Order: sequence, then structure tokens, then C-alpha cells
Amino acid sequence: MNSIEMNELNEMREQLATLKKQLNTQEIINDRLIKEAMSRKLSALNNSAIWISVVCLVMIPLGYFNFQRMGHSTAFCIATSALFLICLIAIVVSHYRIHKRDIYSGNLVTVYKEVARMKKIYKSWHYWSIPMLIVWFGWLEYEIYLNQANEDITALLMISASGIFGGIIGGIVGLRIHKRTLRTADDLLRQIEELQRQE
Repeated sequence: MNSIEMNELNEMREQLATLKKQLNTQEIINDRLIKEAMSRKLSALNNSAIWISVVCLVMIPLGYFNFQRMGHSTAFCIATSALFLICLIAIVVSHYRIHKRDIYSGNLVTVYKEVARMKKIYKSWHYWSIPMLIVWFGWLEYEIYLNQANEDITALLMISASGIFGGIIGGIVGLRIHKRTLRTADDLLRQIEELQRQE
């Protein structure tokens, strides 16, 4: 092999080494960007859970004392607080094992399992929350009827209409949060699957 061919071969090796280095750098940057995007989604899930938990914590005593002040039975007030406590427990149980540090440590299998578990809990939420809310709302209407029995029927209808309107607004807001949480979980699971396929 002459010196020209040798120089060309060395030059090609240097170019190949430079190309490999660039590819490795690009791969590291892509991996970091993907992990940051996944981390943001995980933060969004956990932040939503924190806010819902705060609302539940505030509503446990507030619901009790407000309904007590309005003249509702003690049993109804306790049941209202118990509903918020059940919601709080469900949120904590579904989110407590989901951590951002698992993404950065490369523990994607754990993140995948925990997000899938959370999604399963969220999907089954309607099977017991809707019947509970229907029973609670029926009980509320009965309590309102008992408290307003001696009043004008118009007042009873106004209070009932307000309760129905509030229930509809609350249901819409809750459903939007629920769907956003499931959509974010699906995106996160899809990203983890893609990352695992690449490895």
C-alpha cells in the first residue's frame, strides 16, 4: 500500500471516528430531551394529583361544617366528608409510587408499571364513584326536602336546581381532568415503549 492510499485510509478513519462521535452526541441529546419531556408529563400528572388532594383536604372539614350549618343531618355531613376522604385516598394510592427520579435513573420499567397501574385505577374510577355520587346527590335532595318542607315549593326547586347545576359543572370539570390525566398517561406509556424499542 502506498503512502497516498495510507493517507486516504487514515483520513477515512478520522472521518468515521468524527461521525461516530457526532452520532453518539446526538443520541445522548435525544435521550436527554426525551427524558425531559417524559419528566414534564410525569410532573403534570403528579401536580394535578397534588391539587386534587389539596381540594379534598380542604373539603373534608369544610363540607362537614358547611352542611352542618345549613341544617343537614350529622350522618349526611359525615358521609360528605367521607366521600372527600375516599377521593383523597384514591388519588394518593394511584400516584404515590410515581417518581421523576426513576426516569433519570433509567428505571423505565418501574415508571411504565406505575403509570399503567395509575391508569388502571383511573379507568375503574367511574365504576364506584358515579354510584356513590348518585346516592349522595339523592340524599342531598332528600335533606333539602326535609329542611324546606315548611317553605315555599319555589325555594325547594331553586335549591335543587342550584345543586343540579353545580353537579353538572363539577362533573364537566372532573371529566376534563380525568380525560387529561388518562391522555397524559397514554402519552407517557407510548414514549416509554418507543424508548425501550430503540434500546
